[in-house]
Amino acid sequence: MRSLFYLLPVLIGLAGCAPALANGATASFPAGGVEFKDSADISIAREDLWLSPGEVRVHYQFQSDASDPHTVTIGFPLPRVPSTPDTPDAVGAVDGSGGDARNYLGFGVAVDDRPLIPKLHEYAWLGEAEVTDAVLAAGLPLLPQAGGWEELVARLGSDSIARLAMAGLVYEEPGGFVQPLWDYQAVYEWEQDFAPGETMVDIRYRPLMGWPADFGGTYRVGPHAETACVGDALRAELAARGSYGVAQLDYITTTAQHWRGPIGTFNLIVDPHVPESWGGGGEVLFASCPVAGEQIGEGRWQFKATDYVPDSDVRVFFYFFWG
Repeated sequence: MRSLFYLLPVLIGLAGCAPALANGATASFPAGGVEFKDSADISIAREDLWLSPGEVRVHYQFQSDASDPHTVTIGFPLPRVPSTPDTPDAVGAVDGSGGDARNYLGFGVAVDDRPLIPKLHEYAWLGEAEVTDAVLAAGLPLLPQAGGWEELVARLGSDSIARLAMAGLVYEEPGGFVQPLWDYQAVYEWEQDFAPGETMVDIRYRPLMGWPADFGGTYRVGPHAETACVGDALRAELAARGSYGVAQLDYITTTAQHWRGPIGTFNLIVDPHVPESWGGGGEVLFASCPVAGEQIGEGRWQFKATDYVPDSDVRVFFYFFWG
């Protein structure tokens, strides 16, 4: 039997520390746009989710009660990102990417402790319209940061550039530099057999950091803040301290409803420590939904549940006070 499943991350980035993106509000990099097929035989016996500003790790323990192996295509869509190569939110090669800018989260996966190389699918989006074929037909790379953008544009000629501009795919700046206007998305897929019994899947990646601004205190009060369970005590402390930076990190857990039954054991750990590459120093406060239940040492907090049916996704706000 063959089925198709997708594991979806949603990542939103650091706020209040740099210029805003073109939308003028928050930097949102949602993944989505795929359909799910429910599984009648495979459940999530355990999910361990580790969220921190510098890394996301998730460990799945799947349980198959089928009598025969079940072949499953598992997909992991990376969030859509602007293809423009010279903006503050431009993506590129990161640790764990092997120098490939297309792997802009440094995504890695292992099945039963064996690392594997997933298949890469690439897409270009203009709003909600897929324009992959149009970009490739023009001889342009879907992700300019992967290299060769200026050389390829120079070969097009003014007429071709004008046609692309009329289609809304590019913008020619004064002076002749051509900016791509589509969003790029990488989707990783791999096939595996779920034999009867347990199968372990481990995923890790680096959260993508955009550059929104905390306009109107949206990370302290209001409907947006309620989505991360920001409480009165934290709001008062933030108001007393003054300026801060914010990183918002989301992880979609509600897709677990497409597997059989509830998550047997759900274990969420929130670790507010910043990566060493950020320079360290300073204090980090956070708010999260579901509320992290108890401190487990070194500033980490843990939320645990059994027979867990997530009715909303996990959202964490990290508030940075640089020392």
